[in-house]
Amino acid sequence: MQQTPKQIKSEERSMMGAMILVLIVLFCFQYFSRPSTPVPETTEPVVVTEPEVPQKQITSQLPKHASSAVKIDTPALSGQLSSAGGMLTSLTLNKYKETIAEDSPDVELLSDQYEAYLLWQGNVELPTEDTPWHVQGSTLTPENPIVMTWNNGAVALTRTIRVDEHYMFTFEDMLENKSGKDISVLLNGVIARAVDNVPDTRSSVHTGFVAVADDRLREEAYDKVEKGPIAYSSVGGWTGMTDKYWQTILIPDQRAQVEFMNKQEQNVYFSTFETKAEVVPAHGKIVKTTHIFAGAKNLNLINGYQKELNIPKFDLTIDFGWFYFLTKPFLYFLQWLYALVGNMGIAILVFATLLRLALLPVATKSYISMAKMKKIQPQMKLLQERYKDDRMRLQQEMMALYKREKVNPAGGCLPMLIQIPVFFALYKVLSVSLQMRQAPFFGWIKDLSAPDPSSVFTLFGLVPWPIPSFLNLGVMPILMGLTMYIQQRMSPQPAGADKAQMNMFKYMPIIFTFMMGQFAVGLIIYWTWSNILSIAQQKYIMKKVG
Repeated sequence: MQQTPKQIKSEERSMMGAMILVLIVLFCFQYFSRPSTPVPETTEPVVVTEPEVPQKQITSQLPKHASSAVKIDTPALSGQLSSAGGMLTSLTLNKYKETIAEDSPDVELLSDQYEAYLLWQGNVELPTEDTPWHVQGSTLTPENPIVMTWNNGAVALTRTIRVDEHYMFTFEDMLENKSGKDISVLLNGVIARAVDNVPDTRSSVHTGFVAVADDRLREEAYDKVEKGPIAYSSVGGWTGMTDKYWQTILIPDQRAQVEFMNKQEQNVYFSTFETKAEVVPAHGKIVKTTHIFAGAKNLNLINGYQKELNIPKFDLTIDFGWFYFLTKPFLYFLQWLYALVGNMGIAILVFATLLRLALLPVATKSYISMAKMKKIQPQMKLLQERYKDDRMRLQQEMMALYKREKVNPAGGCLPMLIQIPVFFALYKVLSVSLQMRQAPFFGWIKDLSAPDPSSVFTLFGLVPWPIPSFLNLGVMPILMGLTMYIQQRMSPQPAGADKAQMNMFKYMPIIFTFMMGQFAVGLIIYWTWSNILSIAQQKYIMKKVG
């Protein structure tokens, strides 16, 4: 059964609208969501070997600090360990500033509102979060470990704490049973963070709970645990809390059976692990080694730890998004370019140029097709006028024209389809790249990870009146919109497009200018330069085709 002209026109409009809707949905979905993994409906409880460990709960409050502390002093970190078993109570990142201001303080990762510690539990008396230990040494450095001991006559604990030159702490615990009878014990790792300490989570990069359990990535928003605890059982793995550029991760013995749990109690978020209870015979002992990563999300460091310590999928502490297979190589390559040229903005420009060269064969084929489409537009207009009342005949004549002139009307779509995942992957790269943070470019651009600070609606700061955030349009977003407009003018009119559809395309550069205005200016620089390269290539091909 043949379709009526009205049905054909309706389908064309629906298809056009669907294409635009798909692009918008893809963009919004990537921006506002991330891959989720199913949470088990039930979690098998830890099987405890007799004698059973009493069900002691971790305190729902942040622990009180012990009266004495051990100084942490490394090239990358400074802070304090509490004498209560080496609790990490204060940690500052020496290589990163809070803001781009000259007098800005260093980034504070851990504090009295955000702490990490290890705690033994069992059916005998053991130290609590507030119990002071005997400390040997006063300063923890990469060269000088700290040894802490606790002994009540029945149980003796020796904890040796080490730190490397970067962000990895190693806790080696030896527990000796001196009670003359069998005891049952287990080890807890705890990250406790006050609700008020959590930063703004409205970001395209995951912030919240993160873990790898049973070799699967688990990501949970902070507000999700308000409905109840979320638990995972695993052999090995890791768990913790992540911000955009920093994180604190607990890494138990990778051979141990553990129970991970994320929860909120009162005004504190907890990310914990609990080992399976073990029986320590009379006069016996056990040794446990735990690592705690507390620092910046540097990809090279994280990959190094993953290989050296055999930590499964530790690189996924960095949110690479859906296009992991593109994002991670892009991030490596961008870091290499940055090391080569010394300026992240220039590295982005070089990256865009090389990416354009890599896509040159596909883009050339597309632009030739677009040039041919532009060349036959006068003939297309004649057909549209001649058969304006017969849509079926118009479609037949248009198809015959394409065939006669050897034109593929869909030829210009292939580069767009290829560039959608490339764009999203690069967007993730520029969002998660630590090198982008507070990286200057030239002139007024002092931080490539922030929006363009200039604003045409305040005359670039000369008139400091309050305006809505969406009107904070800087120079770079406007240049991006202008290059999009030029590209659009150079492209042929879509076949069969009516006036309403043409108006919709006409306003797309304006819409994108406002939509992208609050994005990282590094991404805007990439897009603008990529548009300029496309315009030059398109102009050359159109001139060549005639």
